[in-house]
Amino acid sequence: MGLAPPGFSAAITAAEDVARVALIGYGTIGGTCVNVGCVPSKAMIRAVETLHVAKRASRFDGVEATAKITDWAAMVAQKQTLVDELERGKIRRCFAKL
Repeated sequence: MGLAPPGFSAAITAAEDVARVALIGYGTIGGTCVNVGCVPSKAMIRAVETLHVAKRASRFDGVEATAKITDWAAMVAQKQTLVDELERGKIRRCFAKL
């Protein structure tokens, strides 16, 4: 997946200690967590969690709730926007320190 967070961390630490640093990677910078793991999966889980909460609302007297996915593509696009923003932010922060 390219240069992962430990690579950024090591480069930043070395640069702060006045070392000359070069980052070499391939593919998408940021590693698995930001691009395909933790961040995107948790964004999608949180989005559909509302379905579960609404379904279980009827266990409380006097409460009725419904929820449904009305635009899957929009939900996926919102998740990707989050990933892209985090990735751009990480790149700016890391390279600003180098």
